[in-house]
Amino acid sequence: RAGAGPNGAATMGGEDKYDQPMWSAVLAGTIGGGVAVVVGYPFETVKVRLQTGTTRHLFRDLFAGVTAPLTTVTPAWAIMYAAYYGAQSWLATKAHWELSPVAKGAVSGALCGFATAAVTVPTDVVKINAQRMHCSAPEAFRKLLSKGGPGFLVHGGVATAVHLTASQAIFFGTYEYALSRLASTAAPAAPAAPVPRVDYAPAIAGGLSGVMEWTCCMSSDSVKTRYQSGPMGASYLGVWRSVYATEGPRGFYRGYAPVILRAVPVNASTFFVIEYVNDAIRRHLVEEKRRNTTRPAPAAHRRAQRARRKTWAPGI
Repeated sequence: RAGAGPNGAATMGGEDKYDQPMWSAVLAGTIGGGVAVVVGYPFETVKVRLQTGTTRHLFRDLFAGVTAPLTTVTPAWAIMYAAYYGAQSWLATKAHWELSPVAKGAVSGALCGFATAAVTVPTDVVKINAQRMHCSAPEAFRKLLSKGGPGFLVHGGVATAVHLTASQAIFFGTYEYALSRLASTAAPAAPAAPVPRVDYAPAIAGGLSGVMEWTCCMSSDSVKTRYQSGPMGASYLGVWRSVYATEGPRGFYRGYAPVILRAVPVNASTFFVIEYVNDAIRRHLVEEKRRNTTRPAPAAHRRAQRARRKTWAPGI
C-alpha cells in the first residue's frame, strides 16, 4: 500500500516508489497504456466527433482507427511514464530544492508531457481524422498522405506540445496530492512481501486527476483537435479566435460529458495497473536482493559442502 515518505512523498511499502530500475517504469507504462487504449477509445471517438461536428452516426464504429493508438499510443504511454519516472528520480537528487510532492508531480508532469508530444503528434493526426471520417487508421493515413504529403505527420506539433505540457502538469500534480492525502489516512504499510497487495488509492487518485486535467485543459484539447482535423497551414491562434467568435466559451467544452465519463474509468484503471505492476516488480527485486544476501558466497559454499562430506563420509 502507498505510504507517506519524507516530506509527504508517496512510497510503496515504505520505499520510494521512484527508486527502481527504469525498465520497470517502461514495462508498467506499456501495460497501463494498453489498458488505457482499450477502456477509453469508445469515449474518445464520441468526443472527437462532437468536437469536429461529425454527429451523424455518433455511436457507430466506436473503435474506428483503434489500430493507430494500440500500436503507437501504448509505447507512447511507456515513454510518458518513463519520462515522468525519470524526472521524479532526478528531482529526488535535488534535495536543496525541497519541492513538495505536488510541485514535483507538476514539474515532472510538464517535462514528460513536452517530451511525449513529439511521439503523439503523428498518432493524433491519424486517429482524429479516422474518427472524423469513420474509417480505419491505415485508410486515414493514406488519405492524409495523398492530400498533404509527409508533412501531415507533424501537423499540430505546437498545439500538442502546449496541451500536453499543461495537462500533464495538472494531472500529475493532482495525482501526487491525492496519493499523499490518501496515504495519510491509510493504515501503516506492512513489510514487503513477495505477493503485491491490491491498493485502490492509485485508482481513486487517477480518476480524480483525470477530472481535474480535463476540466482545466479541455479548451486546449478542443482547439488542438479542430486544428489537426483541418487543413495544413491554418493558424493555431486563428482556431482559438474562430471557436470563441462562433460559439463563445462553451465551444471549447463541446464533448465535455464523454470526456469526463472517459477520464474516470480510463485513468483509474490505468494507474491502478501501473502501480500494481510497479509494486509487483519492487517486491520481486526486494525478494531477489534478500535471497542474494542470505546465499553463501561460492567459495564459502564449497568449503561448507566439503566440511559436510567429511562429517558424514564413513571412515574419515
